[in-house]
Amino acid sequence: MLNRSKNRAAGLMAAVIIALGTQATSAVAMDIPPPSTVSRSVHSYTVPPISLVDQYGHRVRLDHALAGDKPALVQFFFTSCTTICGVRSAQIVAAAPQLRKAKIDIGFYTISIDPDHDTPQRLLAFSRQFGDPPPSWHLLTGTEAKVRQTEAAFNASDPAADKMMHEPLTFIRGGKGQPWQRILGLTTTDQLVQQIKQAVAAAP
Repeated sequence: MLNRSKNRAAGLMAAVIIALGTQATSAVAMDIPPPSTVSRSVHSYTVPPISLVDQYGHRVRLDHALAGDKPALVQFFFTSCTTICGVRSAQIVAAAPQLRKAKIDIGFYTISIDPDHDTPQRLLAFSRQFGDPPPSWHLLTGTEAKVRQTEAAFNASDPAADKMMHEPLTFIRGGKGQPWQRILGLTTTDQLVQQIKQAVAAAP
């Protein structure tokens, strides 16, 4: 199992190196499909009634933010990540104007799995690496217990408890009462935008 995890991490790193070059934004602009398998499934998750803190120091009540009428996207990351976190964050920044043009008002919630290190100040500095971060992008941190509770609610806990081995998971909900689309793997920006559009279109 350990060797399998190491091989998976090595494969993800190779994919990001191929796609990234030296800048995360370059990969998004070029829209190079990363050489990884992407799987999609549909799930119902119960968002816990807890609050996390965003990059501006504002408290965000998760069950209100993620279970309301507004479409939502959830990812887990950490700011010191040197592989997939940068490209996925850059994709959020690139996808936001495309979705605004399509009149889709979605909230992006990127939750740190390294809360002891990722203070609101570090989250803000991280977000500014990718240009002008959209106001709908909430980078969240909190206590270790609350972050682990949130991971467990989305069945995203890492049994190895090793942040370097976290999987590239994206969760998309098209609207209130809708199930969550669970995407495992690295997508292109265009694929991410299309997945969001499909989820929103399926909402009543």
